[in-house]
Amino acid sequence: MARLMRCLYCGVLQDEPAGAKSCARCGGELAYEDAALPVPGGSYLYTQLELDQVQAPSGHSGDRFLLLTLRTPPQVPPEHAAPGGRPSFHFAAVMDVSGSMAGEKIDQVKEALRRALDNLGEHDAFSLVTFSETPQVRQSPAPCTAALRKKMQALVDELSAGGLTALDGGLALGIEQALREQRETNLVLLLSDGQANVGETDLEKIGVRAARARQQGLQVSTLGVGLDYNEALMVEIATQGGGRFYHILEAAQIPACLMQELGDASLMGAREVTIELDLPPGATVVALSAVFPVEQNGNTAHIQVGDIPLDTTLEIVLRLTFPSQPAGARLSVSGHLRYLSPAGHELGGALNGVTVRIVEASQFERRQGLALPVVERVAEYRRAAWVLDYARRREVAPAEAPRLAEEASRDLLEYAGLVSEEKRAAFARDLTDDMDVLASPAPAPAKARVLNMFKIVRGD
Repeated sequence: MARLMRCLYCGVLQDEPAGAKSCARCGGELAYEDAALPVPGGSYLYTQLELDQVQAPSGHSGDRFLLLTLRTPPQVPPEHAAPGGRPSFHFAAVMDVSGSMAGEKIDQVKEALRRALDNLGEHDAFSLVTFSETPQVRQSPAPCTAALRKKMQALVDELSAGGLTALDGGLALGIEQALREQRETNLVLLLSDGQANVGETDLEKIGVRAARARQQGLQVSTLGVGLDYNEALMVEIATQGGGRFYHILEAAQIPACLMQELGDASLMGAREVTIELDLPPGATVVALSAVFPVEQNGNTAHIQVGDIPLDTTLEIVLRLTFPSQPAGARLSVSGHLRYLSPAGHELGGALNGVTVRIVEASQFERRQGLALPVVERVAEYRRAAWVLDYARRREVAPAEAPRLAEEASRDLLEYAGLVSEEKRAAFARDLTDDMDVLASPAPAPAKARVLNMFKIVRGD
């Protein structure tokens, strides 16, 4: 039986090749991987670090992209499972009850809240904030006992819609309630069908609020209903808050989407996941999306991944930038994984390493040392991040958005050209279509495009 081998350069794990012991993908050196399967009692989270191009020219600073894959199993090992089947949970619901929510929308919100309450237990906490012209605490954090569920059923029945949309005030109050009584998993879910038009409306400032909540142990997700809400704002909140964004056309979809988010957030495969990367001297690494913040101190970078549900695969793309190097230099990146199991056990392990090999500039060719499957996945991820950035810029600096998008697209098209000229031409058409869709007066295609790109970047 063939043993598994790992490329020390591009990072791919593969069957032992017959004959030559070099990577068929990039030509790098292979080494046996004896710890490819989980060790009983140890880490059960699959990880793989890959590099898009293993060679770079001497005498030039350079960029390469890292693709970090994380995968949770369908079920965690029994010794790491949470008592009672899942970690305790605080669901902080932040519901828009402005005038535009009248009718079927508010009725479906009520049904969604009823279903959520039925799926919470006494070890869980629940809180409810509603907002129209002003935010209001309808239920402060409390254990979800039978008495609370009975009380909430009556309160939910009385909810009505009217007034304007103090979205930021509602979010702030919902975060405040979630912080008052934290559990092992803490979800703030903001639902709205309209534009923020009372109080703070600045996208970046509202995003900062969500980012601070994430730093305090919360996950902030958003659910946009209909065609009138601001998708750039809802994506910003979810991105900075480490949560998910949902786009719902029909009010009847509200209960199912809320239950999906509640299920994903409560059935955790790994909690508080962080990655520590050891970088070459002078190198820096940044994530292409604020969904996965990076903090670097010297030659060590810490990536905040957060909680990962069961049976989930995340792909995180990082840009590695390094200073000019002499021919013959080797720039290696390795690291460690740390996380909590649902039972609260501290687990982790080493990441495989990858290496950039510096060759004489006169001998370097543009497509030399490529790991094409990685380049193709990185290119798609970069396009998704580009679309989200363009949507954001159209909200923050509309006059500058087209020019900045054009500048960013040139770098992306050059990268797509590493695959082939056909790929570059296809990307050029795609980016033009992306800009046309986001600039179109028809809101439905823009919201669908933003949702699809968010899913790529978020790893859903």
